[in-house]
Amino acid sequence: MSEVIGSKEGMRSRFVFGFDFAAILLAGLPGSAQVTISEFMAANKKTLADEDGAFSDWVELHNAGGAPVSLNGWYLTDNASNLTKWQFPSTNISANSFMIVWASGKNRAVPGAPLHASFSLDAAGEYLGLVQPNGQTVVSEFAPAFPEQFDDVSYGTWNGTNLYFGTPTPGALNNTNALGFVAETKFSQGRGFFTNTFSLILTTATSGSTIRYTTNGSPPSTTTGVVYSSAIPISRTSVIRAAGFRAGFNPSKAETHTYIFLNDVIYQSTNGLAPSGWPTMWGANRVDYGMDLKVVTNSLYSGTIKDDLKAIPTISVVMKLGDLFDPATGIYANSTQTGPNWERPTSIELIHPEGTPGFQVGAGVRICGGFSASSVYAKHSFRLFFRSEYGDSKLKFPVFGENATDTFDGFDLATFQNHSWSNQGNPGTNGLFVRDQFSRDTQLAMGHQAERATYAHLYINGQYWGIYCPAERPEASCAASYFGGSKLDYDVIKHSGSPSYTNEATDGDMQAWLRLWQMATNGFASAAAYQRVQGNNPDGSRNPAYEILLDLDNLIDYQLIAAHSGSYDGPLTSNGSSPNNWYGIRRRDGTMGFQFLCMISSTRC
Repeated sequence: MSEVIGSKEGMRSRFVFGFDFAAILLAGLPGSAQVTISEFMAANKKTLADEDGAFSDWVELHNAGGAPVSLNGWYLTDNASNLTKWQFPSTNISANSFMIVWASGKNRAVPGAPLHASFSLDAAGEYLGLVQPNGQTVVSEFAPAFPEQFDDVSYGTWNGTNLYFGTPTPGALNNTNALGFVAETKFSQGRGFFTNTFSLILTTATSGSTIRYTTNGSPPSTTTGVVYSSAIPISRTSVIRAAGFRAGFNPSKAETHTYIFLNDVIYQSTNGLAPSGWPTMWGANRVDYGMDLKVVTNSLYSGTIKDDLKAIPTISVVMKLGDLFDPATGIYANSTQTGPNWERPTSIELIHPEGTPGFQVGAGVRICGGFSASSVYAKHSFRLFFRSEYGDSKLKFPVFGENATDTFDGFDLATFQNHSWSNQGNPGTNGLFVRDQFSRDTQLAMGHQAERATYAHLYINGQYWGIYCPAERPEASCAASYFGGSKLDYDVIKHSGSPSYTNEATDGDMQAWLRLWQMATNGFASAAAYQRVQGNNPDGSRNPAYEILLDLDNLIDYQLIAAHSGSYDGPLTSNGSSPNNWYGIRRRDGTMGFQFLCMISSTRC
């Protein structure tokens, strides 16, 4: 039998003797102590769908007794300090049978209907308990917390032992297909900024396991990385990736921590040459690493430069260097290549200089951009994808503040192209990093939805890469976050980029856009045509039978912003080219016409 992580033998002995008789007396129900939490899943990705078609977390109850038990007034909770968090309605669990309660957060407690608790489960581990109607008697629990959970792997009891199950059995007896997992690797020091040397200690709760770690951005494996044997001295900017391994067990996922020492960051590759282990060239591009020594030592900046590097958040990208720079397969070295075949795994960390908690998450990364992805540009933008194959299926974190969504399928890390030194080798005097953000903020201030974005310093494997702009991707999942519904409810149309300047649907289809285009081509000379595109009668009153194809107020304000900001590579152009860098979003049921979100310059993709 594989070793069990998080065994609760002490917990079971505590309530077997103390609770069996008390449960019967307090509940007044024969056999009530036979009801237990027998299995649960806290990372349900594809195992079992609820009645809405959603893959919600679930908890299985088992009545092992020979008589039915009324659960009326019982409680299910994920908080040991709040034992009455969610209450069962009047419902019975039959003798020798099972009941599934969805831990979906939907809070549905209707007798005879699927039950949904008011909370969901934390796959990182938390308390879970079943409580009798007095709100005090716990008859089954995982305390103080169940261990880390894994995608589509359930956790429960078999023969009195807590186990992971590779083949979940919701609604049926658990079986012996138990899995062993090495517990996550713990770091004695969290990620962040440092000035003094420290010793990093790595541990795992799984006895008999081996920890391996790397410092070059690659995830460790059973055959790669350094075997951890003693504390690691950290005295300069470092990236540590570590995982635990044991024969017959599933390894822990690679944990990643970036430690930044600004005293050495400002002098990284100040001569522009490649640091050790990094390429001297990729594709047809020139290479210019690190900060310019003329800036670092200039009296205008030298006294504040380290504070400047802590003035905004930091994002650390950690991955195999070959996935970026290999001449044949690296995405940075082949920056114009697109699609899933040019996506690579990475770790993303958000580090707040003042110590506010950020996040670390696995993701997929691609190069994004149209003409800006060309090798004539020295820097490129990235697009991140959050999927279960890399870790969490979505990133849940308020990346863009409390007034924005906190759930993402992905977002962009945009660099500055036309308005920076990297502009085709001819930077001129364009050092303008504020145009795009000014336009987004203005659109929000005018009462419209807009991309949320911010600024961050970017590091790749500890090497400083410059100022980037994390920004929402204005596609269907983003639209659903702000306008409601699901991402299936939206058409999203965008420019396709040079050289064709044609349009394409990133979500939904082109049908409504083509109807709008045809109406625009026919012209809006008449009041009827002008009102019809807005879903109105000729007198301007709303006609529910007409679909709304265009949000006219949004379009007017959108064009005003483009004109005011002097856009020359956006929806209004001064150089005679076709409109570029735009997105239009429409609700497919016809209740919201196309709205346009500001994407002013060629920093985007």
